[in-house]
Amino acid sequence: MAVHELLLECLENLDSEEMQLFRWHLTQGINDFKIPKSQLENKQRFDVVTCMIQRYPKGAGELTLLILEKMKQMNLAKELQEKLGHTMDTQQSKHTTEAGRAQKQGRCKSGAEFVEKHRTELIRKVSLVEPIADDMKRLIGDEKYGIILSKTTRQEKMRALLDFLPTAKMKDKLYKSLVKHEHSVVEYLEDSD
Repeated sequence: MAVHELLLECLENLDSEEMQLFRWHLTQGINDFKIPKSQLENKQRFDVVTCMIQRYPKGAGELTLLILEKMKQMNLAKELQEKLGHTMDTQQSKHTTEAGRAQKQGRCKSGAEFVEKHRTELIRKVSLVEPIADDMKRLIGDEKYGIILSKTTRQEKMRALLDFLPTAKMKDKLYKSLVKHEHSVVEYLEDSD
């Protein structure tokens, strides 16, 4: 069964109040997953699933698990987790916001540390530099943003972007954008620690 079918099947087990709470969690954001309220207002379950998959193609299942756990829907989360092929213990889930990625043994403690540690790999592996630069534009300014976009290759663009981020706060913001746009790259690098 395809991921969108599994997620829809799962959401069909929620009553209308629970579905409203599920949508609310999506708009509030969990672990850097967040969907604007305007995209979810008055939407049916299948529209919510479509929106999650369009926004987070590789993270929609994880996002659904996070929200179900936050809602204390442990049985439903476990059932979905098994169908998605995950092997996690829902009570000590690596997906819960309390545990967080940074607390896993051997992992970077902050986004800034992650960016510094994996600079070379980020330059090599990140392909969606433009949307990440868009997220960073407010912090780096129009001139630096223009310089980044004027570079020819994605590697040159990423190198320029990293060069324009001297502070830990800026690197933390970059990390959040990487999780949003390049979730699989971040996950791969974190797992390789």
